[in-house]
Amino acid sequence: MKRLINPMVVLLSVAVLITTGVAVNARAARKTAKQMQNPKEEFPFNKVGTVTKHGVDICMEGHILYDLNSVDHKTKDWLSTSSKTDEALLEKASKNGGWVRVKGTMMVGVEANCKWVKVSSVTPVKKSS
Repeated sequence: MKRLINPMVVLLSVAVLITTGVAVNARAARKTAKQMQNPKEEFPFNKVGTVTKHGVDICMEGHILYDLNSVDHKTKDWLSTSSKTDEALLEKASKNGGWVRVKGTMMVGVEANCKWVKVSSVTPVKKSS
């Protein structure tokens, strides 16, 4: 019986595919870092909602820790804050289900159209009955 595929050819092909995958991922990571450095401002942001922990994403991995969920549960905005005070308020709201008002600027990444809010302030809001 004749062998149709040489095992060395198979191993070489797998190695080439893995190398290509690593190169593509590295290029995507560089693009993501570039988006963080060169975002464009879209519009002022001012919304009230509840806060949840942010999951995994391909746009802003590690820079987005929380999501603002609109009161009507129709929209979710990614929040990026550098203020420890604002981060503490977001953490507290994520744990107790409280409402917060988030003000800032909606930002859009240049290449992949990733959107997030550059937070300028967070304030607790009492729920209306």
